[in-house]
Amino acid sequence: MFMAILAVLVFSAFYEPYFLRKMFGSKKRVWPFQILTLLFLAGYFALVASGASTKPSYVVAFLYDFLGLFFIFQVYLFFYLRLVQLICLLRKLLFPSAKKVKVFSPKPLLKKQAIFGLLLCAGLVIYGAIEARSFIVTEHEIALPNLKREVRVLHAPDLHLGASRGEAYLETILAAVAELKPDIIFYNGDMVDSRLALKPEIFDQFKNLPAEQYFTTGNHEYYVGVDEVVDMVKNAGIVVLRSQLVDTHGIQFIGLEYMNADPESTDAHQVNALAMSEELPKIASSSERPIVVIHHSPVGMKYASAYGAKAMLSGHTHGGQVFPGTLIIKSRFPMYKGRYKLDDMVVLVSQGAGTFGPMLRLGTENEIQLVRFVPAQ
Repeated sequence: MFMAILAVLVFSAFYEPYFLRKMFGSKKRVWPFQILTLLFLAGYFALVASGASTKPSYVVAFLYDFLGLFFIFQVYLFFYLRLVQLICLLRKLLFPSAKKVKVFSPKPLLKKQAIFGLLLCAGLVIYGAIEARSFIVTEHEIALPNLKREVRVLHAPDLHLGASRGEAYLETILAAVAELKPDIIFYNGDMVDSRLALKPEIFDQFKNLPAEQYFTTGNHEYYVGVDEVVDMVKNAGIVVLRSQLVDTHGIQFIGLEYMNADPESTDAHQVNALAMSEELPKIASSSERPIVVIHHSPVGMKYASAYGAKAMLSGHTHGGQVFPGTLIIKSRFPMYKGRYKLDDMVVLVSQGAGTFGPMLRLGTENEIQLVRFVPAQ
């Protein structure tokens, strides 16, 4: 899949400038634009693949975000121009007696259609960048057996502090959290994605919240340096749960380390050899109080249900974050956004409080979830 995407992008880098030149009716050389496009795309993939995006450099952070936005722009332009070519093909098939039209020829198109395409793709990226700077709060009610009173839990996975988000964004999030007055807060993985976030002035903000605070690891903590992240989190007064149970407010919360569902599962973000099918049975719990599993990725739900959990909270997927990722994500994570039911267990998947890669949202929203656990009738 990766090689196929790479081949398409290389094709796009060389062909799109040529195609646009034809649409504009120009005869100018396009090789400078081809080389520049290829360098931009190669630079973005190099930053992601090498892990350089996690380094504490503001220059790298700027390049990471800018090149990521350019990558999305290029993807949209690729699809737009393929639509143009499809129109050419349909015109040829539907009107065979008309003036000859080549399948890959933009001759029937007006110059303004090329301008429209460029403005449309740029507009979508700009709109998505603006959307990525805000967030929503969604409220959910989950009934739990043997629960004596309502418990308000704030679920905030995927903050992704670092290259794109720092002290100001976290301050806005935590201000909203404080107004919701939760009993418990769970930062369910991917709190940071760059060493730029590993600063006391950022983590000190967590100390101002009166609620119990817990943290579970995500895959990005491993990319940055899991031990250093965990130390920063602990110093901020947040309890770290690494496949551990905490019994509080009448609920047994099990915070799992980031892991696969089972040893047979594959994960493009695998960071260790742990598996829910093996780790959950090792955790002792009581049948007298409800169990809620907190795991960064929405996998292994059947093992959580078999263990006796009545709810599971996850993030990781970002809901696909950017169209057409919103469609592709469904094939990888059947439970990718919102509320689901498995046997008698509720699965709640957040779109994430922040973004991975470019600071961009199209078709999704940054989300924190207020979960009200109430006694079952």
